[in-house]
Amino acid sequence: MSNVLLYLVIMLLIVANISGCTTRPPIIVTKTVDRPVPVFCEVMTPAECKDAYAVDRVSTTDDPITINRAFRTEIEERWACEIKLRAALKGCNTK
Repeated sequence: MSNVLLYLVIMLLIVANISGCTTRPPIIVTKTVDRPVPVFCEVMTPAECKDAYAVDRVSTTDDPITINRAFRTEIEERWACEIKLRAALKGCNTK
């Protein structure tokens, strides 16, 4: 009799363990969260931005007037580059 009782208890435990593992899958709920997300803007280097400016093309043997003109030309070239870069940056920030 004790073997039959032991057999029933073991079967009951097996059935309880198997039925406990069959749970329903979780319900997936999608929520929309309105937060700003950074979007990287790719800005190409404008043609006004050069590797070599006017001062790089003069030498120490040139006269002071030529060197002064090169300095003023470089300032104008750098301003043009800065204006184009600022415009590109402003365009990236408004999107």
